[in-house]
Amino acid sequence: MNKTNRLILASTIDGICAVTAFWGAYWLRLEEFPQELLLNTLIVSTSTIASFWILGVYKRIWRYASINDLIVILKATLLSVTITAFIIFLMTRLEEIPRSTLIIYWILLLAISGGIRIVYRLLRDKTLSPIYNENERIDVLIIGANEEAESFIRNSSKIEGPYNVIGILDNDKEKWGRTLREIKVIGPIKQLKEVKRKKSVAHSKLTKVIIADRNISREQIDFLLQTCNEMGLSLSRIPKLSELDPASPSLSNKIKPVEVEDLLGRPETRLDKTSLKKLIQNKNILVTGAGGTIGSELCKQIIVMQPDNLILADCSEFALWNITENIKNEKKNIKVVSELLDIRDERAVIILFEKYKPEIVLHAAALKHVPICEKHPIEAIRTNTIGTKIIAENCKKFNSKAMVLISTDKAVEPSSYMGASKRAAEIYIQNLDIDTKNTSFITVRFGNVLGSTGSVVSLFQSQIERGGPITVTDKDTTRFFMSVKEAVELVLISLTQTMEKNEKGGISVLNMGQPINIDNLSRQMIRLSGLTPGKDIKIKYTGLRAGEKRYEKLFYDDENQIKTEHPDIIIAKCREFNLKSVEEMLEQIDQYILKNQFTETINILKKLVPEFSIDNKTQVEK
Repeated sequence: MNKTNRLILASTIDGICAVTAFWGAYWLRLEEFPQELLLNTLIVSTSTIASFWILGVYKRIWRYASINDLIVILKATLLSVTITAFIIFLMTRLEEIPRSTLIIYWILLLAISGGIRIVYRLLRDKTLSPIYNENERIDVLIIGANEEAESFIRNSSKIEGPYNVIGILDNDKEKWGRTLREIKVIGPIKQLKEVKRKKSVAHSKLTKVIIADRNISREQIDFLLQTCNEMGLSLSRIPKLSELDPASPSLSNKIKPVEVEDLLGRPETRLDKTSLKKLIQNKNILVTGAGGTIGSELCKQIIVMQPDNLILADCSEFALWNITENIKNEKKNIKVVSELLDIRDERAVIILFEKYKPEIVLHAAALKHVPICEKHPIEAIRTNTIGTKIIAENCKKFNSKAMVLISTDKAVEPSSYMGASKRAAEIYIQNLDIDTKNTSFITVRFGNVLGSTGSVVSLFQSQIERGGPITVTDKDTTRFFMSVKEAVELVLISLTQTMEKNEKGGISVLNMGQPINIDNLSRQMIRLSGLTPGKDIKIKYTGLRAGEKRYEKLFYDDENQIKTEHPDIIIAKCREFNLKSVEEMLEQIDQYILKNQFTETINILKKLVPEFSIDNKTQVEK
């Protein structure tokens, strides 16, 4: 049925409702029908249709009728009765119609017109229909009695909904014993093991647990994973707000499996897109390491901010092609250019800056894998330290507004060449920022990114797919983790905050929460696969690798930690260095590298980063 036909049908039904209500009110009050039937019919039907049209009743989708929609009906019926009374008053001074008749008329009109729409919704939802087969639906238990749970239950009540909610668990004791859309809140999450003994669940075929609580803690997710694994239940979650399609409000068909990112138990980051867009829009933006995990996500988030040109630079042909193909169709009016570039090639970098004159540079290019950097320390220093210096020098030379260095927690009290090379880059960028007026040099430091190429998460996933064993270096090893989306959002927030406040010389450190035990993470990932740790997948302990620390830190002990407006960003005020001395040492490192003088290179690095220990280094490239 097209729009015009729907409007005609709806207005006809409302006209009939108005006439029925008016006649009914007259009969209830006087036990007779009005004499001027035709005239009164014309008045009440016309006034009702006009009122409903004026207040937008016909613009609403009544399949999703709500309290707000009924309020609109209330206003529309009141307006209709007012218009009807006014017209009849002009004609007869209301001499033939008692005032109470109009009140009864309004009540009946509201009940009939509103009731029809509610019945329509119920019928469309098929909650009144007996035709669906309950045996075809999946019995599920909900974690969290909240708005998301209510929406899920409401959508699941439809015949097309695949789930049958049989109970809710919530840690808020005030909710225990109460109901949400007729579904009982049974008790706390810890009662999951005993839930099958509950009367409301005992005769069900419980097969799935669905998390609706977006603020659930890491410990609770760990408990749910382990318990569901023991009980033979699958564990899923309602999608986050950022994952929902606004055009499709139903949640019941969009349940997602619990993923590694959910193990963090972190709330969603809120990115101030207005401030960021103001900073990015119509600017030339350069992203180095654009094909990497951080770089590619930076590109995806920046492109929606409508830069004038987005320049993608990477030394990997495939990675560069891949990210270019992924984003080039996102915004047709934005020029996306890709440059195959080694940041260590000073001449190539100068040509790049001369060609595009980038106003903001996001420097994500780096060698990040500790074992590889341990084997090839000179390459790590050339890329992470000298490469950063080359990029920064050109940002200053070509008057870029800002440069952001992506650093790592491994730069804090480094025990690896990767960490030491990144710490040297931090020192240079920090002191260059203090010394430079026209360009802001910003350093952002954070821990591991979940799912990044070559990360422990990727390694565990591939090992599980092969049937094990999972290799864990040490039972006590902990690491800080963050999802790539959240890490990049916080990088962009740091950029915005620093530019707005014009702060100098600090390092933005992202709040990574509590560190995660790697051994426990491996067991959780096994359970996510529906398997049992130690039984289906073995765990093998290999010992710490060269350059690897048992525990990582986000701050030096002597760094002054300053809170910012954003709860997940802290400014570390580090000890300052003489920029000229730093530049001289970096120049010495560069010259020693060119001469292939390994020992002299490392000695200068040790001088620049005295907390770095090179004892017991093996398998190095000299």
